[in-house]
Amino acid sequence: MLIACAGPTATPTPQVTPVPTSTPDPTPVPGPPDPAPLSWVEHTASPIPLYEGQGAAVNGRLYVFGGFDKNVDGQPIATRAAHVYDPATDQWATLNDIPDAVTHAGVAVDGTVLYVAGGFLGNHPGPQTDHVWKYDTTADHWTAMPPLPRARGAGALVRLGRELHYFGGTERTADGHYLQDDGDHLVLSLDAPTTWRQAAPLPNPRNHLGGAVLGGMIYAVGGQHLGNEAYSDQTDVDRYDPATDTWTAVASLPMPLGHITASTIVLGSRLVVVGGVTLATHAGANEGLESDEVTAYDPATDQWAPLTSLPGPRQSPVADVIANTLVVTTGSTAEGPVDNTWTGH
Repeated sequence: MLIACAGPTATPTPQVTPVPTSTPDPTPVPGPPDPAPLSWVEHTASPIPLYEGQGAAVNGRLYVFGGFDKNVDGQPIATRAAHVYDPATDQWATLNDIPDAVTHAGVAVDGTVLYVAGGFLGNHPGPQTDHVWKYDTTADHWTAMPPLPRARGAGALVRLGRELHYFGGTERTADGHYLQDDGDHLVLSLDAPTTWRQAAPLPNPRNHLGGAVLGGMIYAVGGQHLGNEAYSDQTDVDRYDPATDTWTAVASLPMPLGHITASTIVLGSRLVVVGGVTLATHAGANEGLESDEVTAYDPATDQWAPLTSLPGPRQSPVADVIANTLVVTTGSTAEGPVDNTWTGH
């Protein structure tokens, strides 16, 4: 008879009570970056207060032309005055007058030569102009260039290689009624300057925009529609590739901005926009809000980041870079044109 032998008794599997896990907190959304440090220093004031003027740096000096130098009974008065600021000596000098009492013109630099294109003539509201001027900084001499195909004001002018590019701007009647913004993009060869040709039009036609060249590309920055600076300032930034004759949208400005034609510049590998006008903060306003913001765009990351704000808000200042230092002069506040000159580095 066989007797079955019982095997060892199995040890029961212990029951583990699951421990509830907490839901992780969502990853916080990073806030805007802190402003990069700039140390602003005030210097010798411009010989005249000024806004809606034109200017650019050549050979370590900042040239400033035209603009409105005063308001009389609420009417902006234009000037033909021209001055140059030397930050090395902190002194201003008077130059020969610009041929037109022009405001809202575009400016581009080619070596020791400055070009001034379009704008409005005379006291506000003056007519738009098709005039284009060449200024030789070594001879302090003005020469007429082939005019724009059609008069316009508040457009942007840049030099890319051996060509001038004028884009944007607006047209208005003699009494200041705005008719239309222009998206035309006009190109003039500096080696054979006879007539302007058409290139790909600017998306979102606008005026009071900034223009600059960086990395072989043209950038059109901000602006406004018609004369409505209180509610139509733009955030659009468009980049033009001359190889393909196309515009592409890039990262928008962090805030709507216009009146930056003379204060959109290049600092190293970044675009920088200084001051300007942004949207009004209350209904029924006739004018926008002057800005003290300074912001920089890095095409490598397609991002904007703030720099240290100006010591005070400025509409339509003239700015450029000299010896890796921002030089900012003139512009206006709610009280009218100002003459301050600041450097930031």
